[in-house]
Amino acid sequence: MKRQKTYFIMNNLIFEVQKPEITVRKIKIAQVKFENEEYKVLRKKFDETVFNIEKKPEGWFITEKDNPL
Repeated sequence: MKRQKTYFIMNNLIFEVQKPEITVRKIKIAQVKFENEEYKVLRKKFDETVFNIEKKPEGWFITEKDNPL
């Protein structure tokens, strides 16, 4: 089996880690938990009946919903 290399990107710097203590799965779980917390805070500030809240690669995208009157 071919040995895979592990890299971390932090502040536009790339680090190779020989023996990672953290798995990629754990990192992804932590990212999802962090995004969920961000979403909760945004929901408190922006009413979802008035605003659309979307997660995009650039960050959170908040737009006002069209009023169908």
